[in-house]
Amino acid sequence: MSNKINIHNARVEEQRMVMEQIQKDGVCPFCREHFETYHSKPILFETSHWLVTENAWPYENTQKHFLFVSQKHVTTPTALEKDAWEDLNKCVEQLEKEHEVTHGTLLMRFGGSETTGATVDHLHAQLVVAQSPDIPVITRVG
Repeated sequence: MSNKINIHNARVEEQRMVMEQIQKDGVCPFCREHFETYHSKPILFETSHWLVTENAWPYENTQKHFLFVSQKHVTTPTALEKDAWEDLNKCVEQLEKEHEVTHGTLLMRFGGSETTGATVDHLHAQLVVAQSPDIPVITRVG
């Protein structure tokens, strides 16, 4: 399996340092067997298709920032099974209830990280909740 991370898209120094270690170790940090080694936030819950956690390095101006990491190492949304999409919806519903999420942005990037701004080439989605309606959350998308 290819270790495809893009260290140039790290947003903070701590993230860059962790990514340098991942690069040295030559693993995918989002594959289940390595996930907890490199991700400092606990897994909130997992399903047969997704690991759900908070982002270790949330975007600026977020109140909440969750990650849904595919349990299967895939790099494009079309590689997901139909059940995975239905399961993602259930994961979002669970977070809405447990964390009282009333608004947000659900995003998923794929393809070349030099274009999308992604750091890990392992499909994952993000649920981003802004801190305030007056202050935007800004991130790169491709």
